[in-house]
Order: sequence, then structure tokens, then C-alpha cells
Amino acid sequence: MISVLIRAGNDENIFECITSVKKTSPKSQIIISTIANSDLRERIANLKLEYCTVPRKNMSLTSNKGLELIKTNKVLITDSDTIFGKKCIDLLAKALDTYSVVKPQLIFQNNGSLQSVLVANLRAYFNSKKEKMFTPGLAFRMSIKNKIGGYYFDTKVTRAEDSEFSSRVEANNLKTYVERKAKLFHTSIAMSHDLSGAFLTGAKKPETKTLMEIISKRIKTYTEIFNMFGFLTILYGLVWYLFFDFGKLSKHTGKIGRLIQNYFWKL
Repeated sequence: MISVLIRAGNDENIFECITSVKKTSPKSQIIISTIANSDLRERIANLKLEYCTVPRKNMSLTSNKGLELIKTNKVLITDSDTIFGKKCIDLLAKALDTYSVVKPQLIFQNNGSLQSVLVANLRAYFNSKKEKMFTPGLAFRMSIKNKIGGYYFDTKVTRAEDSEFSSRVEANNLKTYVERKAKLFHTSIAMSHDLSGAFLTGAKKPETKTLMEIISKRIKTYTEIFNMFGFLTILYGLVWYLFFDFGKLSKHTGKIGRLIQNYFWKL
């Protein structure tokens, strides 16, 4: 059996996500990790679901607190703005019999507008790397904890926590797999929200590469994006990385940088 941990903010979509879990894998335990929102918590409690309340602005803590409530050895972590396709959860659970960490085919939806399409394209690119074990849709055996440093997510990494997790999984040679028959659908994402995420990822993600390594990786990234999605998406990719780099700079501007980061957390 596998448990599903849903990370929720103030997103009303969480109830659609819960419904999709119950419909596609009714035996799965559902755990909610949510910020302080009395209305949301009451509605979750009325569904007789177990939940925990976490502070804002730390995705690692949001995940770890939820994981403390998991009673099975297999867990799947998702976000409230996702919907599970038929058999998605069961396919991931079965894959965990063979692999330590798995993820589904994450499908980013769009609302038909150009902005929405570009965001979906870029998100699809970032999640297309089969070796990168990112959320949402990340599933793993709880028993891997001692194999990746004795913890699941690093609470010092408040954003892009899945990237840091994925790096430890890769460094410790755990068996990973992408189950492409398992479909997880992500609702359309506003460009303002996506760019705020780029800024905060830059502000919060540790940097371990040299300048030349960064330049080399960017050139490769832009080439891959162009080959997959064409000119307009590469233009949006340039804008995305501009916000990402501004986020990096905000780490070195003291109080002003923290104020700017707080603004982007609200978007």
C-alpha cells in the first residue's frame, strides 16, 4: 500500500486532488500538510483526513512534517494543484517494488493563452529529465532515509528542495525510474506565479557550480528548450532565468532583498 501526501496552501483545488486520489486509489492513506487556514483545515477535518499545520515559506518543512504522519513504507508527494490519472498511484506503488524512487509522467496543462502555453512548455522541459526526481508526483520508499543522509528534505533549503533531494538520491546511487504510463496532471500556471517561483528558486537554492559551469549548462539548456519547443519558449526561458538570477542577487542585498523575496512569496 502507498500513502499520498498532499502539500496545500490556500488552493481550493486541493479538494479536486483529494477526489482524484479517492477515485483512482481508494485504499491509499491521504495526509495533508497545510498552512494555517482555519476554513481549509475544518473542511479537511470534515473529510476525516489526517493533516498537519506548517509555517509558510519552507517547502522542505512542509514535506517533512507531512512525512512524519505516514504509516506505510511507500509514499507519494504531490501538490494541491494536481490531478491523478487512472491507475497513476497504483502504477507508482508497483514500480516501488523494484525501484527506490520513482516519478510519473507529469503533464502541465494550459488554458489556451500564449502565456499559459509557454509556462507549460518550460515546466515540461524542467521535468523531462529522467534522472531528476522532482515533485509533484515524487514517490519513494520511506526506508531510503538512512541511505540519503538520514533525512528526507533539507530544512535549510526552503525552495527547490526536490532538486537537493534528487542530488542526494543520485549521489548515493539509488535506483530510480520514470513510470510514463502513470499520468499526473498539473493545472495551468499563471506566468506571474511561475516567474515568482523562478525568483525564489534563485534566492533559496544553494549554488555549487562555478561561473563557467553555469554558462556551459545554460547554453545546453537553451539549446534543448529550443529543440523541444521552439523560439517563443526559448524567449520565455531567457526571461525565467533573468528572474532566477535576480533572485540570486537578492541574497546579497540585505533587508531590501528579503523584502523583495517576501513580495514574491505572495504571488
